[in-house]
Amino acid sequence: MNIKLSSTRMLLAVILATTLPAAQAATAMLYGDRAAFLSELGAAVLSQQDFEGFADGSDMSGVQFLPGITASTNLEKIGIFQGSGDKELFIQTRNKSQAIYDIILSQPYQALGFDIEAFDPATPGPGFLDVFFTDGDILTDIPVLPLNASEQDPLFFGVIADTDIQRIRWSEGPEIGGTSCCEETALDNFVAVSAVPLPAALPLFAASLIGLTGISRRRSPRIAGTHKR
Repeated sequence: MNIKLSSTRMLLAVILATTLPAAQAATAMLYGDRAAFLSELGAAVLSQQDFEGFADGSDMSGVQFLPGITASTNLEKIGIFQGSGDKELFIQTRNKSQAIYDIILSQPYQALGFDIEAFDPATPGPGFLDVFFTDGDILTDIPVLPLNASEQDPLFFGVIADTDIQRIRWSEGPEIGGTSCCEETALDNFVAVSAVPLPAALPLFAASLIGLTGISRRRSPRIAGTHKR
């Protein structure tokens, strides 16, 4: 299924897919605004992580930073980095042509959100997000453009679903000039919720996402570790 997405600077509502009457696929909502994401969660119990409790330089490969949530990368090391501001989850060794963050959920969560930080708006973009669900459904190649005003302004991404989320992948975009890997970004301020009720009569699902453009695809599962454009 290929659905065209139209882009606005701050907020848009996009119909991504329909539910199926027989074998129903995951129903999800995507957010590019933290306040809207938290408002939708309402009184749900939040699990949150800002990494301030970790030591600078800590190796975070396979380390639970929220219950049942870990991070990995295709590169050599993912860890805690503190520059001039707060502490963040950052790929610290960049020795390949592509930089990927995998956020892995090993226990049930139906909502997850986080900030993508230090995305320089001078870069051509986009970076890409993939959302994998436990029922085998995937939202893949969701483009995120650096439409933030400055490198100090984070971009938020959140997803709320009626199916457990298995993994979210963030693939960084190209550096300035668009020829080498990669625009160095960090992830921070995670929010996770185990179960979120969605309206039972919702026939379509919508998205409000900063910097969306191009096409998002819903696919059957791919082989782990591959990421094709």
